[in-house]
Amino acid sequence: MKASWRHWFASTPSEGDVFSIDDSVAEDIEQLRQRAAIPRLWLFGKTGSGKSSVVQFLTGAEEATVGEGYRPETRASRRFDFPDAEDPLLTFIDTRGLAEAKYDPNEDIERFSSSTQLMIITVRVSDHAIESVVGPLRQIRQSCPERPVLLVLTCLHEVAGAENISESDDPFEPSSTSRLVIPRLLQTLIEEKSTQFAGLFDAVIPVDFTRIEDGFAEPNFGGSRLKSAILDQLPHAYRQALLALNESGTAAMSARQRRVHWQVLASSALAATAGAVPLPWVDIPVVLGIQTHLAMRIAKVYDMEITPARWAVLSSAAGGRIAIRLAIRGALKFIPWAGMAVGAASSFAFTYALGMSWDWYFADLRRGHMPTANQLQQIFAQQLRRGQELWKAQ
Repeated sequence: MKASWRHWFASTPSEGDVFSIDDSVAEDIEQLRQRAAIPRLWLFGKTGSGKSSVVQFLTGAEEATVGEGYRPETRASRRFDFPDAEDPLLTFIDTRGLAEAKYDPNEDIERFSSSTQLMIITVRVSDHAIESVVGPLRQIRQSCPERPVLLVLTCLHEVAGAENISESDDPFEPSSTSRLVIPRLLQTLIEEKSTQFAGLFDAVIPVDFTRIEDGFAEPNFGGSRLKSAILDQLPHAYRQALLALNESGTAAMSARQRRVHWQVLASSALAATAGAVPLPWVDIPVVLGIQTHLAMRIAKVYDMEITPARWAVLSSAAGGRIAIRLAIRGALKFIPWAGMAVGAASSFAFTYALGMSWDWYFADLRRGHMPTANQLQQIFAQQLRRGQELWKAQ
């Protein structure tokens, strides 16, 4: 007998059971991953133009994690699935080496034009040698003119007079009340880049991502504007997950907790995608399979095994809420549109609550404690409210 989603409704497995996902459910999950609108962002710019800094800011991952996560995708491009290739929340395609060799975009156009939802062009604001970027970009834009393109101008502090720009409210915010006047040379360079890239972008976003030790007042200057522009282009489930990636509080997490948090958000977004399937009852096995898979991945992060006794505690986290909520949600799907919204929201919130509850459980075990089912249910109730808040966040 296998311990799968069925054990949410069946008895606790006995000793000797193998914890895995039923083959049919695993196949459904894999098909869902292939169909899910997992955001694929195409990064385009010279080496050293700030692409890695953009990825670090969006994900909250460390520089080493980002660097080690890339793998070749084409001769001139590489791919980074975050947090990993098995359960990605975001995929970044990085085109590199534009200034080192003559870049022919045709291979990447064929590979990425129909599969990427957004292009992010990174250019140092003081870089005047940009033809190696503009020429290929013109071909890429023509191949898919409806795909949004963000022109991200980086390294603002390198411009004379702009070193203190982060010490006040962001003057580039449309609603900014900052009295800071944008340095004339910086404003001139921004206008120059806008002219040089005319017709090739949909929005220009000046940012200045620096290290904390560099001493600037705001190391992520312009980050909120960049994130807002990206969020506007993402599917709702992944938009809400990205909102939570580097929220306040994640900085205090341990490396294991951050890894689990990323995993929980990726699984929650995938579950929401399954929950939006408009056919009554169809998504229930898949959502529960995603949640079971998540439990096993969290246990692995903490170097723990899911024994029958632990599974009994883990599966009690939500008490009887899962069966009841899923049954109600399945019935609501008979109501067009309303049912889809309820399914996505509840799948996201429930998966988030379960994942964060299980994170607490395994972290407590590592500290030498023995969490009880009652404690886990209390944590679940708190995290369910948090999951609902994240889904509704703007």
